[in-house]
Amino acid sequence: MDIEKKSNLRAWLTVLGCGMLISGSVTFYTVVIGNFFVPASEALGSDYSSISLYSTLVYIGIACGLPFVGNWLPKIPPLGIAGFAALQSLVVAALSFSQSVTWWWIGGFLIGVGMAFTSIVFISTVLTNWFAKKTGLAIGLAWALASVVSAIMSPVTVSLMEMMDWRASLLVFAIVGAVLAVPAALLLVSYSPEKKGLKPYGSEAAAAGEAVAESGVPAKRAVRSAAFALVALALALTQIVSVINAYFPMYAESVSFAPTVGAFMISVALMFDIALNPIVGWTIDKFGAIKAFVAWSCVGILSMLILLVSAGNEIMAYLGAGLGDTLYVLLGVGIASVASTVFGTKDYGKIFAYITIFGFAAGSVGGFIIASLYESTGSFEVVFMFCIVTIVVIMLAVIGAGISGKKLARESAAADASAEEGATDPR
Repeated sequence: MDIEKKSNLRAWLTVLGCGMLISGSVTFYTVVIGNFFVPASEALGSDYSSISLYSTLVYIGIACGLPFVGNWLPKIPPLGIAGFAALQSLVVAALSFSQSVTWWWIGGFLIGVGMAFTSIVFISTVLTNWFAKKTGLAIGLAWALASVVSAIMSPVTVSLMEMMDWRASLLVFAIVGAVLAVPAALLLVSYSPEKKGLKPYGSEAAAAGEAVAESGVPAKRAVRSAAFALVALALALTQIVSVINAYFPMYAESVSFAPTVGAFMISVALMFDIALNPIVGWTIDKFGAIKAFVAWSCVGILSMLILLVSAGNEIMAYLGAGLGDTLYVLLGVGIASVASTVFGTKDYGKIFAYITIFGFAAGSVGGFIIASLYESTGSFEVVFMFCIVTIVVIMLAVIGAGISGKKLARESAAADASAEEGATDPR
């Protein structure tokens, strides 16, 4: 097999591995684990809001771990990433023996720290390294695969709890997460094709067997730019509005829908997520990250408008919930692609890690903002209007980042290597 075919095969296997890694860590331990909150809170004698602080502390843990991710990622071997994945499953397994809600808070923070090395920054950096073309599609497919696995696992956990208690079910859940994530990190996911003696998918150099030079804005210059602040703002605000998915049951109750309607709104959003991830990724590859992001943001606004008028109409509520998942998709493949477009690939991992810190810090208060708006007004209309205004600000920030990014001087990794050789040349 020649180097091009071998590189292409390994690139798509990396997509598969990333999907398994995401599902066995990120989506399992931020989304599906919510099925355990009610029985665990009842058993531990705490209220639902107390145990749900687990989610807040996961985000805080991610934000605390991210400052180290950018510099460490190129140096961490597959065994190290597998270790961070295993840490998350071990903590979840330990929670099956917990006797106090405090352990859920501690566990959430530890899981978040481990997740900083297995979530959006790692996945986006790895797939940006492996794909010179179809990068958006690759990232979208990885997240779509994770959504498929989570959509299967969510009802499975409920069935498990009907057959055995929540503690045994949580232990099985942790084992499944480890079985998915750890082998994927060890065998399928590599930081870059160069580490395997291969080339990125779709690069002309890959076909010719030549070295591929990465080009982009140096991290030190990027973090001091207006473009950096604008992308960070866009990510933070997208993180805040994307949590609306978790509040569909509360919305359904507020407009007197049956409880099953709110639950099914979440299911519809998850089904849309499976389809939207690769579609959004494809449009990013086809039309460019900035244009595609703005266009799909308009779909996010449309979803909020539909939800505004959906009271009394379940079909409209389901449609609004499904289209609203666009915001969650943009939080992954959308922002990652915008950052790659604005800053290039040279120091992408470092730059995106710093940007993402703000996003997860915002995510820790996103739910509080949504809930507070509803509780203070007694209506979700204000929540949906807040989301619309926020999405407009996000669009303006992304457009501004695109314009500002064009003014930043770029350098190639090859040029840096030549400069270092010249600096040490005794001649």
